[in-house]
Amino acid sequence: MRRRILFVDGPARELHDLRLELAARRAPWTVDYAMGGQAALESLDQHPCDAVVADLFLEAMPGLEFLSRVLSQYPQTHRLVLTDLGDPASLFRCVGGVHQFLSKPCEVERLEIVLDRTFAFQLWLPNQTVRALMGRLPNLPSIQDDYTAIIKELRQESPSVERVAARILQDPPAAAKLLQLANSAAYGPPLDESDPVRAVRDLGLTNTQGALLLAHTYSDFHEATAAGFSASALQQHARRTSQLARRIAETEHADHQRTQQAATAGLLHDLGKLALAVNLPEQYREARKSRAQLPDWEAEQKVFGANHAEIAGCLLALWNLPVPVVEAVAMHHHPTRFGKARFSPLTAVHVANVFDHAPDLQTAARLVDSAYLQELGLEDRLSTWWNACAVERESHLSSEPITLTSRDG
Repeated sequence: MRRRILFVDGPARELHDLRLELAARRAPWTVDYAMGGQAALESLDQHPCDAVVADLFLEAMPGLEFLSRVLSQYPQTHRLVLTDLGDPASLFRCVGGVHQFLSKPCEVERLEIVLDRTFAFQLWLPNQTVRALMGRLPNLPSIQDDYTAIIKELRQESPSVERVAARILQDPPAAAKLLQLANSAAYGPPLDESDPVRAVRDLGLTNTQGALLLAHTYSDFHEATAAGFSASALQQHARRTSQLARRIAETEHADHQRTQQAATAGLLHDLGKLALAVNLPEQYREARKSRAQLPDWEAEQKVFGANHAEIAGCLLALWNLPVPVVEAVAMHHHPTRFGKARFSPLTAVHVANVFDHAPDLQTAARLVDSAYLQELGLEDRLSTWWNACAVERESHLSSEPITLTSRDG
C-alpha cells in the first residue's frame, strides 16, 4: 500500500521544491501539496494521509492551530513540522504536539530518512485502537513541585548539566519530552539518545529551559485523583524502577548504552497510566473499579481496548525515542512477545518492575514471567538480581510505599 504524504506550505513556499525532489526519488509514497492550513484540512477531508509535513508559519491559520486540528481530527496521521532553529520559542511550543521537527533548510535525504523511520514505527504499533487513542492523549503533565524544582535549578546563577539532568530524572514527563527534542531531526540525524544528561548537554541549558518553560504543563491532577490515580505514587515507583533496572543491567555487565536505555525505560514505563488518568479520567475510573479482580493492564484493555504499556510505548515511538526503550516500555508486562532470546533493557525493566512490587524474593518469583527468563536461560539469575538490588531497595524504605498486589501493573 502506498503511503500518502501531504506537504502544507507557507508564504515562503519552502516546501514546494522539497516536495518535487521527494516525488522524483520514486519512493513508495503519493505526495500531495496544499498552500495554507485551511486548504490542507480540506484536502485531508477528501484524502486522509499517513503523514503531514507542514511549515510552522502558514497563511491565515497559524501552524500550531493547524497541527492541533490535525491531532484532534486525524489522530493517526503523523505530524512533522518544518521550523527555523533561529526561532526556538516557536519550536519549543511544538514539543509533545508533533512527532518530528525538521530544520530549515531541510535536505530531501534527511526528510526521506525521517519518513522511513516514521513508517517503520507505524508498522510496530499494536492496533488501530491504540493509534486512535493517541489523538485523545495530548497532555503529559508534571507534578508542580517537580517541575518547579527543575526550573529553579535552571535559573541558578551557575547551573550545571548534571544537577539539571538529575532534577529532570525526578520527573518522567519532562524527561520524555526532553528526549523527544534531543532525538529530533531538527538537531541533526536521529541520535538514538536515551541519556537525559547527554540530552541536556547536547541541547544546552538555554534550550533545555526554553523547551520546558514553553512546552511543559503541570496539573493539580484533581480529576485524575478523583478517579483513583496518585501522581506522586506513580512518580516514586518510576524512579525506583529506573534505579533497579540500571542495577540489574550493571549486574549483567550490559554496556553503557544498554544500561542507560534500561534506566530510562524504567523511568518512563508507566507514562501510559498518567496519559489515561489525566486525559480520560472517567474511563480510567471505570478501569480502576476492576482492579480487585484483574491486573491494571487487563482492566485497561477491557475499557480502552489497549493497556498503559502499549500506550506509553506508542507515544515514545512516535516521539522517536530509541527502539530498545520503546520495546522495554511497551512490553514490560508481556516480555515473551519480544521474540529475542537475549538479555535486553526489556529484561531489566520487566524484572525491576516486579521487584518494586514484591515484598520478598518468593513473591517476585511468582510475579515474574518465568517462561521468558527460561527462554533467555536466565531463570537462575533472579536471586542474584534481587541481592544486587538490596541497596536500592533499602534506600527507599523511608519513601512512601506503594501498596501493590499480584494484580497491579
